[in-house]
Amino acid sequence: MPSHEPRRRARVRSTPKLIPFLAGALILAFTAAIITVYSTPPAENYTRTASIGTLTMFYAVPALMLGATAYLVTERIMRRRTTTYEMERLSRNGRGSSPSEGNEGPRSA
Repeated sequence: MPSHEPRRRARVRSTPKLIPFLAGALILAFTAAIITVYSTPPAENYTRTASIGTLTMFYAVPALMLGATAYLVTERIMRRRTTTYEMERLSRNGRGSSPSEGNEGPRSA
């Protein structure tokens, strides 16, 4: 006799990964620092390497905020593409909820 358990629903969705967004933001900050340093005249007190490092740190904060915002927008868009599935509990023999479907043991793959 099959049990009359309520059916459960599962929502499945894909989510973006945060690290690529933040890494892309840092690459953008580094690229902006290089463009800024090489497009302006050199400073007398600083080397170009020191200037690139300083400007990378300066540009990193706004770039990381843009990367985090892009992640949140992408995550919200992906949340709308959710698929809902109906779940049914399997019996011990793995064939469904009806015990009369067979009494075979587990099969090897």
